[in-house]
Amino acid sequence: MTDPTTVAAAARDAELAAQRAGVQVRALHRLDELTQARRVWDEVWPTVPGATEITGNLIKALEHAGSYVGGAFLGDRMVGSALAFVGRTRGAHGWHVHLHSHIAATVPGAADRGIGTAMKLHQRSWALAHDIDRIVWTFDPLVRRNARLNLGKLGGVAVEYHVDFYGPMDDAVNAGEPSDRLLLQWDLASDRVAEAVAGTTSPMSSEEWRALGAVDAVVRTDDGPHLVATDAPVRLVEVPHDIVDLRRYDLALARAWRLRVREAMEPVLRVGGRVVALTSDGSYVVEAAR
Repeated sequence: MTDPTTVAAAARDAELAAQRAGVQVRALHRLDELTQARRVWDEVWPTVPGATEITGNLIKALEHAGSYVGGAFLGDRMVGSALAFVGRTRGAHGWHVHLHSHIAATVPGAADRGIGTAMKLHQRSWALAHDIDRIVWTFDPLVRRNARLNLGKLGGVAVEYHVDFYGPMDDAVNAGEPSDRLLLQWDLASDRVAEAVAGTTSPMSSEEWRALGAVDAVVRTDDGPHLVATDAPVRLVEVPHDIVDLRRYDLALARAWRLRVREAMEPVLRVGGRVVALTSDGSYVVEAAR
């Protein structure tokens, strides 16, 4: 059973984050609210006419079976929603139960005010209250703003790199791109997470990491991203400032970034490496297995 002090602290963290974002975040159960949650996802990831990210009957079945569905509200308006279900990871000592956060989004116009952080911290509080001490989720390694949230503000660690994880996707954001994903592991009661949530840590620059022995593995050049061969224990993998914008005007360059980042990270994580940080200037800090 999770320590009650930890559960209470997580609840306070979630409430403070919601206050800072100016929203209320709560678990959703009613059909009308589950429908609103689905509409948020469909607004963020528009797909072919008549289709939906997740059907309404599946959302209800997952919620009824004990999954997490949460919503963030500005007054009566839902401006963000998230869905997570219980999963298991096989480790050295058997199966570890976790919450798999499948989808989370805020509506256009509501970004950059901390709503995403508030929803994640509510999800953390909910999980700990239900005796679940880990949440995992996937994210596109080229989307820097997500990496900054996941690794920096939340204190997660990326432990796997999956090539084209979901296969071809037909929504307006991901269509035409390989769906490479990093798998983030968020150990909810760890000191690392507590320090990140409290804001007591700040990201270091690439130069500061180099002073500690890190070596560049992907760097930006005039000809595009360049892969640097290295067997250093700590490596820096640069990512573009805004991959979504880059895809709009130079798909070939966006694809080059995809391949160079994949080549630098996937082999390292496949054999036990981890992504532990994003530098203040936009490079992943990758630790090789020891």
